[in-house]
Amino acid sequence: MKYHLKIFLVTNGLLLVAFNITFGQTNLVPNFSFEQNTICPTSYDQIQYATGWSKYSIASSTPDYYNACAPYSSGVSVPKGGFCNQIPHRGCNAYTGLITWGSAGNDREYIGIQLSSPLVIGQKYFLSFYTVMTESYAGGNYFGMPSNNIGLRLSTVAYSSSNPAPINNFAHLNSSMVISDSVNWTRIAGSIIADSAYQYVMLGNFFDDANTTTVPYACGSCLNVQSYYLYDDICVSTDSLLANGGIDALSCTVSVPEFSSENKMSIFPNPSSDFVKISFQDNQRSELVLMDVFGKTVYSEQVNNLSSTTIDLSSYPKGMYVLKIINQKRTQAICKKITKL
Repeated sequence: MKYHLKIFLVTNGLLLVAFNITFGQTNLVPNFSFEQNTICPTSYDQIQYATGWSKYSIASSTPDYYNACAPYSSGVSVPKGGFCNQIPHRGCNAYTGLITWGSAGNDREYIGIQLSSPLVIGQKYFLSFYTVMTESYAGGNYFGMPSNNIGLRLSTVAYSSSNPAPINNFAHLNSSMVISDSVNWTRIAGSIIADSAYQYVMLGNFFDDANTTTVPYACGSCLNVQSYYLYDDICVSTDSLLANGGIDALSCTVSVPEFSSENKMSIFPNPSSDFVKISFQDNQRSELVLMDVFGKTVYSEQVNNLSSTTIDLSSYPKGMYVLKIINQKRTQAICKKITKL
């Protein structure tokens, strides 16, 4: 989204010139939606594979990186992983998951990244992120519990597993209300006047157990041992519109355009009431997996040295589906939303 201001210079009642100044949105958080990766995750505790992000909590903590390029068996694929079945906020490919409270006592997971430029002291900045609670059922037990203080904090220094971020009851942005929605992403937004030249942003719950509210579930299989939340679309910007919903309209940072020279494929038509054709500019060796909104695979196919293939949607219910295209080496995956009319 850009804003255009047209300025006219007038002298002695005569119009001399007109020109445009364009203001563009700037998010200071690189890889703000975790789309970019150096390696596809293969298991939990691999946030370092999300380009620029790293662990800011103790070595034994295991902040997770979820990406559609990961095989389903890894537990960290998208939309369905081991602890969640969640489409990313904008329907893209990735997000992160963090423990924000644990019964072991001040059990926290933090991650962080360096901003593209330091904050300017005295400047107003708008902050936001999206979060959703996760719930899972495994081994006859129910995991997941609502909590508050899902937050974001700025820092002048980088932290690491050997020098973890502090739990000292302060965050530049956090939800004081308990977030119990495990289906829809919740936007948390606010603003600050920079009092330091902050260079890093980090995510997690920075409040101790005494200052964190949890809501235990009352059921025989509910363990109530941890709160686990997903984060997506992190924003630090001087643009209030970007932080207050404008980010929703952005395209995925590393997504599939209808045709791209890098991924060399196109999908057409979309939406469709019957058939979708996937065409490859170069013959491909890939796996195609079509999933419904619940993460259930409704169609799969191995593509070997084909220039195109067709998926018959005519027997599927109307609605949104996610097509995952994984290349042979699984170094990347493409997720594309397909609408069945």
